[in-house]
Amino acid sequence: MWTAANPGLGEPNEILSEARLRSGKADALRTLQIQLTGAQSQAQSTEWTAVSRDAFVLRLEALVPEIDLLIRGLDAQAAALETYSVTVDEIQGDQRLLEAQRTTADGDLYDLQWRRTDFTMQSNLFAISTADRDARREEAFEKVTARIAAIDSLWQELSTRRSAADAACVSDLGSEQVLGATAWFGSNAATRASVDDLIARVNALSATDLAVLIATDPGLLKRMLGTTPETVSERWEQLAEPARLALIAGAPALLGSLNGLPALARIAANRLNAGTRIAQIDAESATVLNSLKSVEGYFEAMAKLKELELEREYLQAAEHGLIQLYLYDRDGSRIVEMLGTPSFETRHRITYVPGTMSNMGMFYDGSVQRLSQWFVVSHPDTVAFVYKDGLFPGDSDGPLGGKIGYFGESALRTPVGIADANSAAFTERTGPILADFETGLNFDHLLADATSTAIGHSWGLANITSAEVAGAHYDSVVSLSGAWMPKDWTPSPRTTYTDFSYQDILQSAQDLGVVGDGNNPRSSEAFHAEPYYQGPKPLYSVDGNGTFTVNPSVPMDNHNLVATDDVNNREVLRDLQELIYE
Repeated sequence: MWTAANPGLGEPNEILSEARLRSGKADALRTLQIQLTGAQSQAQSTEWTAVSRDAFVLRLEALVPEIDLLIRGLDAQAAALETYSVTVDEIQGDQRLLEAQRTTADGDLYDLQWRRTDFTMQSNLFAISTADRDARREEAFEKVTARIAAIDSLWQELSTRRSAADAACVSDLGSEQVLGATAWFGSNAATRASVDDLIARVNALSATDLAVLIATDPGLLKRMLGTTPETVSERWEQLAEPARLALIAGAPALLGSLNGLPALARIAANRLNAGTRIAQIDAESATVLNSLKSVEGYFEAMAKLKELELEREYLQAAEHGLIQLYLYDRDGSRIVEMLGTPSFETRHRITYVPGTMSNMGMFYDGSVQRLSQWFVVSHPDTVAFVYKDGLFPGDSDGPLGGKIGYFGESALRTPVGIADANSAAFTERTGPILADFETGLNFDHLLADATSTAIGHSWGLANITSAEVAGAHYDSVVSLSGAWMPKDWTPSPRTTYTDFSYQDILQSAQDLGVVGDGNNPRSSEAFHAEPYYQGPKPLYSVDGNGTFTVNPSVPMDNHNLVATDDVNNREVLRDLQELIYE
């Protein structure tokens, strides 16, 4: 707090930061207006089933005009703080000037008091009288004291200016229309409050105040909801329905990625996120088109535009409710698609983890979902999750790809990414992420009692068993030509382990002991495995001399076939169905 002795006390830059903070909140509310309009449009569609549609629409209809008033209030506050910052800065400048002048005047007064000032005229050849010196000294005293008085008067004016600036700023900032019930959440009391108190106060907010709080204080929302599946689930249950609806509409990016949240709430949030990403794709596509400068650039741009168009078509289906996204983060290479609808009739829950080289494009073209879709269509009591949370081995060359490079790839005679697929360090990072995902599903009331099956194709099994090491539990783990298990993995006595495989390229590598240090499903007593299935084409050909020759495409074809709904894979599908449902 400034005083009369220091009227310029304060930090103009900090005041300006407060102005920018309010401008930022106003911008956040402008973005919220757009989000709410989109959310309202989505909620009015017939496919909206994740939350109470009528309640959602009614709450959104009244928010946009009220938020417009808040935006104007915040803009006014920002302007007031900017003016206040300039005034304080000017007062500080004037104060520094007066302080310098006062220091000089005090020095002159000190010299006069201690007779350090020589009043003898240097050009005078005769000594002046004592009376003359005293008169000159008295005149100097009067001038110095007058200077000091003038400085003090100007100093008092600084205090008056500061008081007026304070009053004007406080008046502009004190508008209840702007602060409303959310003002408390920015106070020190909110910082010290318990989470239970925060939730109770959030539940008491009006629809408008909820929207403002969510848009302008995302940090508080993270503190309130927590980060672990356990805390997220517990606190979501504590929130009243209006608060839940406001969170979905106002913070879909946060809600769409929180493990522990009910699946239907996450699907609703990610429908809104899909619309946001579509707008980004449109802007990015326009930029790519505007950047065409060469033939080489043309072909690169066309490839990029095709990639963006595939993503856009996929997300548009999600926006319309035809695809259900439990998780979507394009930049993080994170996507989990849910097939089927959780309900109290759900009896089976499947987590399908694809293998090496799996990427986002495989979700866009639908190829990686085919097996899970087959189960859900055949068994309506099933909900399946096709899982890819982060880079998989070989996806964008994987984390180790840059270290191996072209020469390493040539030496290993394997594609870049295979090293990741065989890396214990890689799965040590991915396993806990999958375990956290599974914990979140266990807290969903519509899924918690369903029989859980994890199906891993190729490297996907390494990810699943690494998740078991990190604490995940499944009633059944299925290996579809699964790669390997971590060294510290031990089978759970409450889990059934089964392997389904053709003779393929991975099985050959496992026979050589170069995959997972030999710790793979076919070498483990924990996994039940029948003889290899026979693929549609023979693995070997025999020429007229009786020489065996490996048919070059069959080992890889067989490896991919086991994870499809292809008619040639019908024996595997039949046995999988018996394992899961009988």
